[in-house]
Parts: sequence; structure tokens; C-alpha cells
Amino acid sequence: MDHLYANVKELQETVQTLLKEYADAKKENQYLKQQIIHIKKEMAEREKSIELLQEKLASNQISESYNSEDKKILKAKIDVYLKDIEKCLSLLNT
Repeated sequence: MDHLYANVKELQETVQTLLKEYADAKKENQYLKQQIIHIKKEMAEREKSIELLQEKLASNQISESYNSEDKKILKAKIDVYLKDIEKCLSLLNT
């Protein structure tokens, strides 16, 4: 009977150990899931920053490639487009 009692006690201890390890694993899993969410948010923010920097770089490269005369012509064209857009908007508002 003592042998049976010892086996049951050993089994209980093993179950308790496994339950503790399971609880620890669940906590760690939850923590890791939160870390993943945090890292994904950081990645998205950094990707947006990279896109903005790439746009700025492209803009700078374009502006550097034009000489002053080309820039004046481009500015004049943009001004014409803006005036046309403003006319369209005013017609839509009336």
C-alpha cells in the first residue's frame, strides 16, 4: 500500500510541475504575442517613415536635376494647373 501511495504522490508532484510549466508557458506566450503586436506597429511606423524619406529623396533628386529655367517653366505649368483646379472647384460650389 505504501508503494501505491508513493506512486500516487509522485504522480501528483509530476502533474503539479507540469501545470506550473504550462502556466509559465501561457504567460510567456501572451507576453510574446504582445511583443509581436508592438514590433509590428513599430515596423509599420518605420515603413511609413521610409516611404516619406524616399518621396523626399525623389523630390530632391528631381529638383536638383532641373536648372533654374526648367524650374520656372515647371512652376508656371503647376500654377496654370492650380488655377484650373480652383476654377473647377468654384464652378462646383456654385
